[in-house]
Amino acid sequence: MIKRFRLRVLVEDSSTEEGKLKGLRPEHGLSILIEVPKPKFSLLMDTGGSPYTLLHNMKTLNVDLNMINLIFLSHGHYDHTGGLLELLRTLKRPIPVVAHPEIFNPKYKLDPYLKFIGSPFKRSQVESLGGRLILARNPVSLMSGVSTTGEVERVTLYEKVRGFWTVKNERFVEDSMPDDQALILNVKGKGLAVISGCAHSGIVNTVEQAKRIMRTDRVYAVIGGFHLIGASREVIESTVNDLARIDPELLCPCHCTGSKAVKEMKKRFGDRCKPLGTGAVIEL
Repeated sequence: MIKRFRLRVLVEDSSTEEGKLKGLRPEHGLSILIEVPKPKFSLLMDTGGSPYTLLHNMKTLNVDLNMINLIFLSHGHYDHTGGLLELLRTLKRPIPVVAHPEIFNPKYKLDPYLKFIGSPFKRSQVESLGGRLILARNPVSLMSGVSTTGEVERVTLYEKVRGFWTVKNERFVEDSMPDDQALILNVKGKGLAVISGCAHSGIVNTVEQAKRIMRTDRVYAVIGGFHLIGASREVIESTVNDLARIDPELLCPCHCTGSKAVKEMKKRFGDRCKPLGTGAVIEL
């Protein structure tokens, strides 16, 4: 369990007013810096879509690269992994990189024609630049009170992964995204903060997984991309209803959540719903 943490959004599709004033660059993708003051620990969750935006925003925000202890990749899509190689080159030191073993699998989308949307690197490239890969399907404890979810169990009937493709055993098949993971922080006196990259497994499934891992029903914050962009009204309604049942004190959608879903969340959660953009800061 941790006493508190600070979260800074380094890259996101939009920008906060403060981020605009500082000259931060928004970009399709996500990168979040999480800092725990005691014991001092910093982790970078995802690396955005390009190294140029990530490194520019890090420099603008005076992020001390030497203080980053670990990199966690939520899944193997380019908009969450695109900055990794250049970041490793800039770090010039070994650093743990935690991810799912299928993060290197080829990934495609029909939008409207076939496009490659996977991680823009090979395992050997990451390792040659100092990335010490920890590839695991199960939850990985990053420090006391901080863990990955591992593969997320699919329980709800309405949260389905569709529209993604991969190649397995020389066959072009739908990608169920087993590599999709999230981060869990157990904050003393508050409860869980669940931080998702895209929640391709479903944000409700992801939160329920976090509750099982940490053995608590108390959820304080649900943060990140919820991948409801393009979702039907029924799916959005079911998701918002289940999030209301979970009843977090803070709901912070961003990235791939979509404007329709965010609008419904604002209706249901009121001031507790605080969408994030590049430059946003949360302190718990």
